[in-house]
Amino acid sequence: MASLVASSSSAFVPTILDAPYDPKAFDSLPGLGLAAHKFKEMDAMAKVVGPIRDLFLRHRVYTELGLGLLHKHFPISPTQRLVDCRNVAAAWDVGDDLNAVTHKHGSSIVPRSFQLVQGKWVPYEFDFTKPSEQLQFSAQVSQKFLSELSTLLCDLGMDRIVGFRALDKHDSNLTVEVTEGKMNIMVARGDISDSRLIEALWIFGIDEDDKCHCDGFCQSSSDGHVENHSCG
Repeated sequence: MASLVASSSSAFVPTILDAPYDPKAFDSLPGLGLAAHKFKEMDAMAKVVGPIRDLFLRHRVYTELGLGLLHKHFPISPTQRLVDCRNVAAAWDVGDDLNAVTHKHGSSIVPRSFQLVQGKWVPYEFDFTKPSEQLQFSAQVSQKFLSELSTLLCDLGMDRIVGFRALDKHDSNLTVEVTEGKMNIMVARGDISDSRLIEALWIFGIDEDDKCHCDGFCQSSSDGHVENHSCG
């Protein structure tokens, strides 16, 4: 069972996901274009809808966690984190605090997306939230599940291709995130041509006719360079 640990401001984070933030791990993330190329090159979708989906369903975590394409869109400094606040993700200064959960402006900066780094699940994207609204994982998100997911991704050669993300309650109509400078802004999918979208977040279902669907897209520019990101 996932135990919880309280912070000084009543925010909670499962102790099984308390690896500190690692700026070098964020820097190691590939750009969107390269990430999408690697995913397609290894026929990763067959693995996503096969053994990876089976693991999510077996541990009953599919309503809490999704599978995300590991990538970044712009560099940030070692004293910054990519933090989402009200559908806008930007680089926030947090100083030299590397704790998984940190605090600013009277609220909490909490992990949302995780990548596997040397056997540990390390956060690389964050949410800005009030302590009373902070996501708490159920006991289903256990050390056993995370260990099995780590082993499976390594066995499939996908440990640097995908990670996982906590599913939140953001507006489900805003599934495409466009980049302006060093900010990612959520917009509706209909506002962007489908030909310019790259899948970046997958959610699993228990029905055979809804095994897996994309719930977040990245927008690529018409000249082939990556401009935008979504994990909505």
